[in-house]
Amino acid sequence: MWETKKIYAKSLDPIHIGAGGYRLGRVDNTIVRDPSTDVPKIPGTSIAGVVKAFAEIAKKKGEKETDKKFKDINIEEVFGTKTKKGILRFYDGQIILFPVSSMQGTVWITTKDLIEYWFGEIKDENGEKIKIPDEIGNEAYAIKGIDTDKPLNLGWLLLKAEKIGASKEVVLPSEIKNWVKRIVIVSDKLFSNIVNDNLEIRTSVRIDPTTGTAAEGALFTYEAIPEGTILGFEICLDRATNEDDVPDNAMTIIMNAVKPYLKNLGIGGAGTRGFGRIEITISE
Repeated sequence: MWETKKIYAKSLDPIHIGAGGYRLGRVDNTIVRDPSTDVPKIPGTSIAGVVKAFAEIAKKKGEKETDKKFKDINIEEVFGTKTKKGILRFYDGQIILFPVSSMQGTVWITTKDLIEYWFGEIKDENGEKIKIPDEIGNEAYAIKGIDTDKPLNLGWLLLKAEKIGASKEVVLPSEIKNWVKRIVIVSDKLFSNIVNDNLEIRTSVRIDPTTGTAAEGALFTYEAIPEGTILGFEICLDRATNEDDVPDNAMTIIMNAVKPYLKNLGIGGAGTRGFGRIEITISE
C-alpha cells in the first residue's frame, strides 16, 4: 500500500534554510532547528519544493540520460496540485554525520540512535561493517579512522577517545563509506552542543546601489550547515488511491532524475553565493 525510501545526502556547499526570524545569540539570520533537540534540520517542505521543481524541469527538458519511465510519470499526480493532494510524502531531513575540525583531521560526529535508525537495516555487500557501543557516556567512541591513543579535540572540546567494548554491528553504506574517513559517536547532549558550536557563520553586507559601496549599518551574519555534512531524509509513496497509476520504483526514478539538479542548483537560500548544492544516494 505504501513504500518508503531512505535518501542520504552530502552537502557540497554550506546549506542555509532560514528560520524566518531572529533569536538571541551571535547570529542575525538563524537556520531551522528541531525544537526537541535544537539540532538544525532541513524541513520536508523545503525538500519537496525543490524536488518537484526540478522534476518539472527534467520532464520538460527530456534529457537523454533521464529514465524513460520518468517520462510516463504524471508530476501532478505524484506531487499534487493546489486542489489535490499528492501521493509522494517528504519528511524532515536530519543531520546524521556532522564534520568537525580536529587535530586528527576532519572528524564526523554522530549518535548511537542516529546510526541505528539510518543504517540499522542496511544490507550493502560493498558497505563497511562498523561497531557501535551498547552504552554511551561522555567520551568520544571511535568508530572509524581514529587514533585512540591520543586525546581527541572536536573544535574547542577535548574528549577522551574510547575504543568500542560491548557492541553491535551495523553496515555503513558504500557511498557514505567513501564520503567520511573518521567517525566518532558521542552522547545526544554533546552532539547538539558540538553541532551548534561548529556551524558555519557567514558575514554579508548590503550594497548601496547609488554608491556601489557598503550601506551604513547594513552588516549582518547568518549561519549554515557546513560543507561535508551527511544528511538523511525519508520519502514515502502512498499507493492507497491509485496503485496502478504509478510505475514500480517511482521514487528511485524521480530522485535519479532530479539528482543532477540537486548537485548543481542545490537547496535552500543564498544559492547565488555558493550555498546549497547536495549530492544524494538512494538506499536500496
